[in-house]
Amino acid sequence: MVEILTWLILLGADGQFKWVALLITLAAYLIVVWLTVSATWRWLGEHRYRYLAVALELMVLLVLPTGYFANHRSQKQQAIDTKRATMTKALDRYHELCEGAGEKIYRTVDDVEGVFLMKLEFDENSDINQYSSNAKSPYESLGDFDRSGLYKNNHETGYMSFDGYIASFLRDKAISDRSPIKEVKKIEPRPAFRYVEAIDPADHQRYRYTGSWQTVDTNDWNKWSKLIDQWGYIPREMQEPVNWIDGVRVQFVLTREPPGDPPPRYGVTYDDLETPEERQMWIAGSSLKVVDLQTGELLGERIGYLHDRGGGSAAAYRQPWSFAKTERGWSCPAQRVVGHSKHDFILKILHPRSRESQ
Repeated sequence: MVEILTWLILLGADGQFKWVALLITLAAYLIVVWLTVSATWRWLGEHRYRYLAVALELMVLLVLPTGYFANHRSQKQQAIDTKRATMTKALDRYHELCEGAGEKIYRTVDDVEGVFLMKLEFDENSDINQYSSNAKSPYESLGDFDRSGLYKNNHETGYMSFDGYIASFLRDKAISDRSPIKEVKKIEPRPAFRYVEAIDPADHQRYRYTGSWQTVDTNDWNKWSKLIDQWGYIPREMQEPVNWIDGVRVQFVLTREPPGDPPPRYGVTYDDLETPEERQMWIAGSSLKVVDLQTGELLGERIGYLHDRGGGSAAAYRQPWSFAKTERGWSCPAQRVVGHSKHDFILKILHPRSRESQ
């Protein structure tokens, strides 16, 4: 009976039917008490036993629920206190780790044509990436990659995170794909490498990637997307020069070829820093490094940490690692701040050769 009453109370404890649930619970409880006492009164013939039995029944019916709910509240409070202590411990550890976080640049290099992205680990899907404490390098947030073959005929979707990361090092103009350019002269130039080398996450082979702007055919908006799904990457012989005029619409596409000779001299890699215990606290750490591949010299390093103070809660479609990146004070150095991205840090060390001098 106590379990049923508890369920009725919890059913509307935090909802719009709270008072309805409480009234139903109270009415049900009083009915049970009345029926029990009435049955006992009729069953016992002698009056001296009636009063004693009814008194004992009332005591039991009143004391047991009170004790049960008191114990329930105590256990609930104990769980809250335990969780609060765990979160306090995690926050203290996060602040301790942040004392060693930050950027260190030992040497910069000018006129760099290309870079080797040495380590690219992607989660199997977005569920793992966003909701699991076992996500791969949440601070670096490379995204996810589908290896199930579900998107084998849809390259743009299957390779979305991978190609997007590669393209971020190659896009030399701040232009949104397919959007009309109102004034060509006001296109904002961006520092970009001429090529990037990386290992494909599907076939595990190393390739050289380059990028180019292609004119969007307004009579066939999906021309390049269909070619990408067919070929994966656009061969050089299929590329067309862009006539940069006001109102033109362009799309950035990637070309993939065998690795070059000589290979790029500089590389980018990272290492996870957190311990298994820290990851269980929803703390993730990373050391992003830029290295000279010929000499082994470390040119620069960025150490960063991420902490989800919600303890990994996924309530109301909450995405723990995404929340940690956007909330103030939950990452060090701060994530998603203009001028402080992973891409920005790499370009502080490796200065791409200008397109005019290439």
